[in-house]
Amino acid sequence: MRLNIQHHTSYHYSHPVFLEPHYLNLYPQQYPQYDITDFRIEVAPQPSGISRRLSAENNQHFQCWFQGLTSSLQVGVQIEVRLKKINVFDFFVDFNQQAKISPPPLLRPYLSQRGKVGPSLRQWVHQLNQKSGDDPLQLFNLLLRDIHDHWGHEVRYEATLHSPTYCFEKKNGSCRDLSWMLIHALRLSQVPARFVSGYAHNPELGEGHELHAWVEAWVPGAGWVGLDPSAGLFTSEAYIPLAVSYHPKNTMPVIGSYRGDATSRLETEVKIVEL
Repeated sequence: MRLNIQHHTSYHYSHPVFLEPHYLNLYPQQYPQYDITDFRIEVAPQPSGISRRLSAENNQHFQCWFQGLTSSLQVGVQIEVRLKKINVFDFFVDFNQQAKISPPPLLRPYLSQRGKVGPSLRQWVHQLNQKSGDDPLQLFNLLLRDIHDHWGHEVRYEATLHSPTYCFEKKNGSCRDLSWMLIHALRLSQVPARFVSGYAHNPELGEGHELHAWVEAWVPGAGWVGLDPSAGLFTSEAYIPLAVSYHPKNTMPVIGSYRGDATSRLETEVKIVEL
C-alpha cells in the first residue's frame, strides 16, 4: 500500500512578530515497516536557513531560522510512503537479556514518573500486574483491552495534556491523554515507555486519527514495541512516527517561539490518501 500525506500548519499573529529558531518534527523516522519515496517541505516566510538535524533521542527534524517581522508562519509537507505488511508479533522476549542489563542506563528517562499518579491508578496497575505475572506481552494486552473497553476517545487539539490521574478518573481523553496515562501505567510496572507522535492510517479511530499519538514500550530482546491505547491495538505498518521522546512536549510537530506583543492562532490540517 502507498500513502500520500499532506500536512499543513499555520500560525497567525495579531501583530507582526520576530520568529525565534523553530524545530520541525515533520520528517518520518526510519522504521522497517515503510519506505519514504517522496518528501517535500515548504516554509513561509522563507527561512534564512533550514537544516535537517538529529536530536538527542535520534529524531530527524528540521532546524530553521528567520529574519525580519511576519504576521504568519506556514509550514507544509507532502510525503509519500510505501507500507510493508508486518506481523506485529514477529519477535520474542529475551528474559536472559533482561536479567543481564535491566534497566540499561539509556532507558532510565523512560522509567521516570513525569505526571501526577494517584492511588486509584496505582491500584489498577497493581491488579493488572498480578494478572499478567512476569509476561510483559500479557500486561500490554490487559492494559490495551481495559483502556479500549472503559475509556472514551475524544478529539482535542489543544496542546495542554491531562495528567495521568485526571485521565484515569475521567475515563475519557484524547489520544495524547490516553497515551500519557498508559506510559505511566507501564513505568509503574517497571517497563520503559516513550511517547510517539505521528500519522496513523486507521479508520477505526474515526475523526482525528490522521495526526495521532501512541506509545512504545521496551521489550528485552525485541526493542521498542508500539501500543495504541485509543484503538486497543499493537501498532501496525499503518503507523508512521514523526518523533519519539520520554516526554510529549518534545514531539510536537512545530516547536518554537516568537518575540513581540501579539497573540497567535493555530490552524492545522492533515489528509492521508491511499494511492
